[in-house]
Amino acid sequence: MKDSSKILLAVGFGALAGGIAGYYLNSDNGRKTRKQAVKEIKRRADEANEKMHELAEEAKTAITDVADKAKTYLNTASDRTHDMLAHARESFEAGVKKAQHKEDVVTPNNVKAKA
Repeated sequence: MKDSSKILLAVGFGALAGGIAGYYLNSDNGRKTRKQAVKEIKRRADEANEKMHELAEEAKTAITDVADKAKTYLNTASDRTHDMLAHARESFEAGVKKAQHKEDVVTPNNVKAKA
């Protein structure tokens, strides 16, 4: 069978199938089936829409939870850093005071210890 014959045969079957489908869909049973299909499609679309809203709310809640945890972590880290800097500052100032009140004097030319 030639390619052109195959194409003509496929077009013929397609036209026949389309004619049968058109006739069926235009009949009472076809209209009833279409109405049922439309109702089912709307029902499933509503279900999908509702599920999407649920998923969006879950995602929003999860993002809020992560943001809150990150904020808490950053606040804790900031507080610890502030405490460490304050402790370092206090230690440094104590060292400065100790050095100012130290009785030992060291110079480049003369190293002596006063008692």
